[in-house]
Amino acid sequence: MKIKVNGVELYYHKLGKGAPLLLLHGHHLDGGMFDKIVPPLSLYYTVYVIDMRGHGLSEGDSAEHYHVETEDVHQFIEKLGIEGCYCFGFDAGGLIALMLASEYPTIFKKLIVAGVFVNGAGIRPYHYLTEGFSRFLRLDRDSRVELTENFMSEDSLKKIQIPTLCVVGEKDWVKVEHVRWYSQIIPHGRLILMPRQTHNSYAVKSLKMLDLIKDFCK
Repeated sequence: MKIKVNGVELYYHKLGKGAPLLLLHGHHLDGGMFDKIVPPLSLYYTVYVIDMRGHGLSEGDSAEHYHVETEDVHQFIEKLGIEGCYCFGFDAGGLIALMLASEYPTIFKKLIVAGVFVNGAGIRPYHYLTEGFSRFLRLDRDSRVELTENFMSEDSLKKIQIPTLCVVGEKDWVKVEHVRWYSQIIPHGRLILMPRQTHNSYAVKSLKMLDLIKDFCK
């Protein structure tokens, strides 16, 4: 299905019945990253999966700024009437979800974010100097947004009043101590460490988040 929001047509699919659950993918990915987990989640929730602009089957170029993506998702939620949904966001999708939860206190009921850094100190140097910088030099827009945009201040994190799980892999290139830090700033935040997992292994085409999502979103 497609829906026009913020001047662009976004592709999304919807599956299941029950309380709405929105899944937001990371940069350099699309909604297909959730292919394995959507069918079992759809037994409990109405699952909505978006391809962000410039990704997957959605129109346009990748967004030049995070605020464009946050407005895309905000309008998507408004048009479909799913305010107060649960949300799981991975990587940039998680940062977008945190920004929305900070700006719109009732947009989500509960929030799970995974593999998210909220400022440049959250990236392990090897990732910044290899994959991230290489993409930046190739003028990859997703990487440029991630590496140059101002992220979230402590004050904006403190505005997130909903229960929030902050998930990170033990071997992630996002620093565990960084996720622990911002999970303690979010008033109802909690750190969840995924043992032996890398950045993608527990969330991309994986079922490893299934029980965590189901238990948290009861």
